[in-house]
Amino acid sequence: MTRALLILSIAIPAFVLVSVIAAIAYGWLRPDKVRQREAAPAAPRFEPVELSNTAVLIACRNGEATIADAVAAAKANGVEVYVVSDASTDGTAARATAAGAHVLALTENVGKPEALKIAYQRFGLSWLYDAVTILDDDVTIEPGFVAEALALLDDDVAIVVGKNVTLWPEARRWNVWLAKRAYSYWNYQVIVRRLQSAFNVMNCISGSNSMYRTTLLDEVLPVAPPYIVDDTYWVLETHRRGLGKVVYAPRAVAWLQDPTTLRDWYKQNLRWLWGTFQGIIGHRVGRQASRFDFAYVLLMFHWLLYVLNGPLTVWLVASAGLGFGRALAWLAAGQLIWLSIAAWRLRLPRLVLFLPAIVVLDLLYRVIMVHALVKAIRQPTVERCVWTSPPRLSLEGR
Repeated sequence: MTRALLILSIAIPAFVLVSVIAAIAYGWLRPDKVRQREAAPAAPRFEPVELSNTAVLIACRNGEATIADAVAAAKANGVEVYVVSDASTDGTAARATAAGAHVLALTENVGKPEALKIAYQRFGLSWLYDAVTILDDDVTIEPGFVAEALALLDDDVAIVVGKNVTLWPEARRWNVWLAKRAYSYWNYQVIVRRLQSAFNVMNCISGSNSMYRTTLLDEVLPVAPPYIVDDTYWVLETHRRGLGKVVYAPRAVAWLQDPTTLRDWYKQNLRWLWGTFQGIIGHRVGRQASRFDFAYVLLMFHWLLYVLNGPLTVWLVASAGLGFGRALAWLAAGQLIWLSIAAWRLRLPRLVLFLPAIVVLDLLYRVIMVHALVKAIRQPTVERCVWTSPPRLSLEGR
């Protein structure tokens, strides 16, 4: 009996994943069946965008340690770079100017979304460019990032999402939090993000490294995001209002600064998930007959099984008739196979040595999901989208 439950604990999530894929495919092939009670918004058609008609916009607060590198990496793409300093009290503005960026220094801390809106308007980016890539101040993009994103900016695409890669310096090569995030990015992007991109049902984007048409930014930037994560609001508005497709560009690579401590890792994941659940509540996901809603509901069902499967697996392993040690090894073997593939693709052989920690943190992530859901129910909106970023790392040893 115990062994049968153990098998089911793995088989059920696998079945759900297959169901999600099948449901998305059905929604794509038979959109008439999933939009019976909703008139689909007219799909927009955009003009082609040249490299000369794009720019990079970076919002920054007290980022003097990384802003120069972020600007230099962006300028290596052959585009103009604009920086808004959100009432920084360090040398952010001076360093950004020295690196070759156009800089707007605000005197009041207004938060990232408001800072972006002010800079977008003050610099006149809507008039000067057809597309703008928005970056965080501690993100360094590859020289071909903008060109790769432009290659996917088809006549019906409004947002192109870049590929997240964790900056994992040699000096912190044994940092478990960076190991977990590097694996999580790869795992999510190789499966979920590619599938969602293919069928235009992407439920979240990378606010730290994505390209937007200015026609879209004209619509979403003037409105203060009611959620703690601004890009959650932007992507949901894009789907709800039919403002264009959202696609993933796996060749548009960006190196991201990620948390290096338990406290920062927990807080950042909590904020992201809190914003996700705020968006589900605020945009009433699942209450419209659309392909996006259908796919999102199935994704939420998968989350539910994922959360429940955690404690069930722990109980089954502890009570398995074949012995705790053998059962644990059997379960870890499946995770090890997937982790080994990630280590190979990321060219990080040491990643497999983090298997025990990644298994434990995967269980903790389920706790964060529940915490975020409770937080979203108690506080479904925020007055200002403001937060404190984790400490920044040195770019040496990338």
